[in-house]
Amino acid sequence: LRQPLRMISSYMQLLERGLSDQLDAEKRKFFDFAIDGARRMDAMMLGLLDYSRVGRKGEPLTRVDSRRLLDEALLFLRAAATEASAQIEVLGDWPMVRVSPDEVMRLLQNLIANAIKYRIAGCKPEIVGRSQVSQTEWQVVVSDNGIGVLHDQIGRLFQVFQRLQSRAAYEGTGIGLALCRKIVLRHHGRIWVESGGEGQGSCFTFCLPLLPESAP
Repeated sequence: LRQPLRMISSYMQLLERGLSDQLDAEKRKFFDFAIDGARRMDAMMLGLLDYSRVGRKGEPLTRVDSRRLLDEALLFLRAAATEASAQIEVLGDWPMVRVSPDEVMRLLQNLIANAIKYRIAGCKPEIVGRSQVSQTEWQVVVSDNGIGVLHDQIGRLFQVFQRLQSRAAYEGTGIGLALCRKIVLRHHGRIWVESGGEGQGSCFTFCLPLLPESAP
């Protein structure tokens, strides 16, 4: 499915260059819209591919240090965090957990990446990742001082292709939080968000059961 999109984008660019001396500003804008649409569709397909792979890649549940998974996620986000001048604080007890390492690392990465991305203009992101453990579950809370979520939109956040912000303001495909939800459900956990509303920041929480070492 991606190959025809790449072909459309390539030929549109060739056509634009070939007609460059005949195009006015409005017609160039039409070409830009078409090329950008093909690129966004390609990104959406990649997102759907990631979404479909959760639980199907055959990666066994492994006992792993959850703080190591967080550190890997932060390493991938270092450039974005530096560009946004984000302050990221890590608190709490990060235990050994029995999970799919790649998926849970992706879960942490997506939540922190969103906290960096959906920031208030002119305001440095302040993000806190807090972990705590009970007898039966591991809980992680990622809170920020970002744009927040309107109460009547919270129910849409974890659905595929649901975007609450315009593409002009924030890039994305609308799959990231749906992917988070699928990863959490695959681990028989729960995920939710709390927010005081627009401009009041967000607090994303997920809980995963603590599985015994002998669990399949």
